[in-house]
This record gives sequence, C-alpha cells and structure tokens, in this order.
Amino acid sequence: MSIKQAGTPITDEQLGSAHRQGAMTRTSEQWAWCTSGVDPKERVKCRIYPKLSFFFDGTGNNLWQELRKPVEERALSNVAKLYQAAIEDKDGQEAVRRYFPGVGTPYRYPYSNVSPNEDKGGVLGLGFGAGGDMRLEAALFEFRRLLEAEWSSGAIRHMAWVTLSVFGFSRGATLARAFVRRLIEEHCEHTPDGLMWKGTHGDRVRLRIVFMGLFDTVASVGGPGLHMAWGSELAIPKDVERCVHFVSAHEVRQAFPLDSVRVGKSYPSNCEEIVYPGVHSDVGGGYFDGFQGRSNQLSRIPLRHMYGEALKSGVMLQRFQDIKLEDRDEMTLPNDSPLIAKYSGYMDALPESEDSLESLIQAHRIVHFQWRSAITRARQDTRVLGALYRQVDPAMCAAVPASNNHKTCSPKGWKYELPRRPDEQAKQLLAEHRRLVRQIPFIRAPMERQGDMEIARQRTAYEDLIIAAWDAPAEHHEHIEAFLAENVHDSVAHFTDWPCSLFDQRGIFCDRSKYLANVQQQPATAVT
Repeated sequence: MSIKQAGTPITDEQLGSAHRQGAMTRTSEQWAWCTSGVDPKERVKCRIYPKLSFFFDGTGNNLWQELRKPVEERALSNVAKLYQAAIEDKDGQEAVRRYFPGVGTPYRYPYSNVSPNEDKGGVLGLGFGAGGDMRLEAALFEFRRLLEAEWSSGAIRHMAWVTLSVFGFSRGATLARAFVRRLIEEHCEHTPDGLMWKGTHGDRVRLRIVFMGLFDTVASVGGPGLHMAWGSELAIPKDVERCVHFVSAHEVRQAFPLDSVRVGKSYPSNCEEIVYPGVHSDVGGGYFDGFQGRSNQLSRIPLRHMYGEALKSGVMLQRFQDIKLEDRDEMTLPNDSPLIAKYSGYMDALPESEDSLESLIQAHRIVHFQWRSAITRARQDTRVLGALYRQVDPAMCAAVPASNNHKTCSPKGWKYELPRRPDEQAKQLLAEHRRLVRQIPFIRAPMERQGDMEIARQRTAYEDLIIAAWDAPAEHHEHIEAFLAENVHDSVAHFTDWPCSLFDQRGIFCDRSKYLANVQQQPATAVT
C-alpha cells in the first residue's frame, strides 16, 4: 500500500470521528448483507456477528505484572493499553478480547488442551523467544474454543461471519503474524464466498481478518536476528483486509532487527508502514516514566494513531471517553501538551527523503548525529541526561569514561530489567555518547586489516552520512534539541549484553531478504 513518515498527533475529536466511522462501517456491512440477493429464508434467520480481538504483547511486557505495581512505577506497552480499551461484551455486542503476555514473562493458558500450557518466563524467553510456540498454540486453540464452546457449534450456523483483529509489539508482533498465517493455512479454506474457517464438526463460517495493528516487529526467534520455528513465515496474507505497521526510526540494536511488512522492494496492497521517531519502546511502549530522565509520553503518539486506525477499521474498541479513567489517563495527550510542539517541530525539520523505508529512517539518523555533534562541540554532552542532570552529581558526570564496545554475551544472560537508580542511568547514557565521540575519528579515516597491516580504505556511504551530519554547521533548533534530549530514549545505553552502538545500522528483513537501514556496510570499529 504505502510507506511514509508519521503524521501529526491525533486529537480526541479525531478519535471520536474515527469511532463513528467504524460503527457506521459495521452497521452498513451487516445491512448490506441483509438486503443483498441472499435467499429470503436466510435473511429472516437470527444472525450472529462475533468480533474477536487478540493482543500479543512484546518481549518482557506483561500487563498483569505491571498492574500489581504502584501506578507511578507501571510501564505498560501500547498493546496492553489497547487491550484495556477493547470491548468485552459477548452477549451484548458480540465482542471478545484476549491478551497474551510477552515471551520472557509468566503465562498460563487455563485449558489443558494445549500442552505444555504454562510458561514461567525467564531468560530463554527474553533471549531466544522461548514460550512463543506455546502462546501460538494457545491462541489457535482459544480461537476455536471461543466459537465452539463460548458460542457453541449450534450458534455457528447462525453466524454471518466472524471478524478478527490482531495486535502485536516486538516479538508479539511476530506472534501476531505467525498466528494469522497458521490460522489461515491450517484452519481455513478459500472458497468463492471468501475465507472460510473450518469447525471441528464440519461447520463452516466466513472469517474476515479486518485489521492487523503491529508495532515494530522483531523476530529473533532462536537467537538474535534468527527466524527459526514459529518466526519463519511472517509475510502478511492477502486475506488480511488491512495491516498497519509502525516502525522505529532510532532503534539500532543488532539483536533487534526489524521485520518489515514489505516483500522485497514493494508493499502488498493491504499493508501500510509508518516510520516513527524514537527507539523500539518509544514506538511500542514499555518504558516507565522518568527513565533516562525522559517522559514516556512519546509512545502515546503511535498509540493514539493505532487506536484511531483500528477504530476506523471497525475494531471493537471503546469510545475514548468511555474508557475507564485510570486506563484513559495512559492514553491521554492534550492538544496543548509541550510534547506536541516538540514532536511537530522535529518532524518538520527532517530532511527530505525518498519514499523508501531505508531513506525515511536515514532522515532521522542525520538529525540525530547532528544533535549529538552540536552538544559535543558546545561541551554540553550532559544534555543526553535529560531531566536526570538535576538528580546526579556533576563531578560524577565529568568522570564517566567512554564505554568499551559491548561484548557478546549469551542471550541466556541478557538483562531486561531497566536500572532504576538515576546515577546508573546517567553513567550508561554518558558512556555511550562518549563512545560515539571517540569513534568519530575512526569513521572519518577508516582502516582495514590486510594481513598484519592496517591499510586506509575509502569510507562507505553510511560513514559519509555520519561524517557529513557530524560536521554540519551547528544550527540551534529548540524543538529538535528538546525532543531528542527529553523524549527519545537511548536503547543502546541500557542494553549492554550484546554488540551494539549508536553508530550502527539496523538490520531490516523483508520477507526473508535482509537489508540495512542505511544500505551500506557497518562503519569501522575502534579497538578498545
């Protein structure tokens, strides 16, 4: 369908309009069926329209665990927030929602039909995606159980169609894509009347997959960057009526390559991909407020956009004003919020780029390197601390050395628990920025080893991009400076267990084909 940069934040009034549009769409579709050329005897029968919504959370994200924490310490993902906004009213509005916590966290499916039916979470899930297959089997069985047990086989004969909406973040987005593919391939058949779900007792009912809402898909199943087992087939089927995928412009960790919905160099007609500023969890949510001296409200911009897109597609989500106040507070973004001015100013300042995923991401990288160069030349690198600067000792900040290159650690040893102490967060942020500064001379004049000798080589296009951005004349842009310092997190700084750096490129998978976000090979790496 298309690829583009993120747009302006959506207002509460626009969300209300999206809700009305979706409700009208559902009503008109049902009315059109009743007044079509269907046998009159069929038209007078009682008709049921089940509306199912499945939510797959990201690695390490678990709504139930977060809700046990004090409100000020909670770190909910956007998938969890959308689940809270979903309608659960089987007997009234024929709407049912189901939530699957992220791999690496505890999850127990309450029925023994899935074996094993419990995952205790832990390092294998965090590093390798273990537990994903169990969640996938649970979701497939739950879909069948809802129709055949919650409604009953007898009710299936009265179903005009079943609508399904699916949401996912990170490895949860991978699970969402795998779930839809397996549901279609193993439990459905294509007929002249459309996609038909096959019941256990020979029943057939039309299945409409009306919406897929994905946040920054990362597979890494079986290990970083791998697509083993349930993560092997991720292309969006043509049976999906609409798929919207929000991707991160600032994520560069090598262990978190993006799985685009693009196939090769083109997009399927049912898919739309949108590039958002911020790292992985700035797009999909999951940082607690104040982490790294930054607000976590940036993730509300893609959250509200996804909420609006889902509403327009007829997904059974509550009207904004009807959401429980405590949950609505997690989605609120007033029109006069300072974030909106900073975000809009930043987006307006992005350099023009071609309409490709790589080029759109590259525009953000240019501005990011320019900002880090500017604060370095102004001897104000403590700006990377955001609001942390007021909480830590200036002498400690001055003494922080550049970090060493991250060493390879088995994914079994990855730490996903974010540091809570301000001084620890500050040391990580400063060390990573200073490592980038130390690296610039090596990127400017790269060398390569030939035998026992170090030989100068020509810079790659990506290295040229870094140096051009770094050397660009310093222009003070208040919104860019404030936006990057106060809202965009540094995921490299807190991810110390796998090789990654601020000057890396992010890997992009497009239906098994791998690209780099900035096309060329990695820049030279200093020996430390």
